[in-house]
Amino acid sequence: MKLALYLTFPYPSPAVFDRFFDNMMTMPFDYVELGIPTDKPYYDGPVIRRTHRKALDGFSFSALNEAVRKAKQRGKRCFALVYYNHFSSNMAEFLDLLKESGMDGAIVPDILTDYFDERRKIAEAMKERDLSLIPFFTSSTPDKIISEMIQLTDDWIYHGLQPSTGIRVPVSIDLLVNRIKKLAGAREVIFGFGINSMEMVRELKKEGADGIAVGSSLVNYIENNDVDGFIKEIETLGGAVYD
Repeated sequence: MKLALYLTFPYPSPAVFDRFFDNMMTMPFDYVELGIPTDKPYYDGPVIRRTHRKALDGFSFSALNEAVRKAKQRGKRCFALVYYNHFSSNMAEFLDLLKESGMDGAIVPDILTDYFDERRKIAEAMKERDLSLIPFFTSSTPDKIISEMIQLTDDWIYHGLQPSTGIRVPVSIDLLVNRIKKLAGAREVIFGFGINSMEMVRELKKEGADGIAVGSSLVNYIENNDVDGFIKEIETLGGAVYD
């Protein structure tokens, strides 16, 4: 399995973010997701949502470029997690900035729910810039839409276990994994948005998930300035994923 780690950039401040990010770069993981802050992160749960407010004050594309540069030097693939409102005023300009930052692509969790008619336009605009649109699905995404988005894209697939991050409702992991893997074929499927226990990680691995994405569980360590706990959490995740 692969491990993807999410941080809202640059929560809670550029200096503190850099300290945790630099330590994270010494750890084994595969993908880094950097949340571009917004005042309406409505598909994130309460934990990630509160990180956006503080991150907005310290955000700049020049600082983002430096973070991506560090990650790419370590061989990590980098993806932005953005909302459609980042695109709404000037899609071309925003995507050009993402490309210039060195990002490999972006996850846009609200395309299929709130901006469905824009899906092809966004996919094509990203492909023109050699940016991967990472399709985001949940158990409520219809099979027909999943198949269409798989045809429109060519990188990994992000499957949310929950309706938003940091939320806990019962899920049948075996059914979720088997369904999306059948639809995805050979495409890599990484699960996130609601992984809240090592038991879940182990079950996802057992059922054949290609990877996991984790973010909410890291926030507490950042808020408490606990670098050691942060590193230990990533070590524990890595042990479950890679062993």
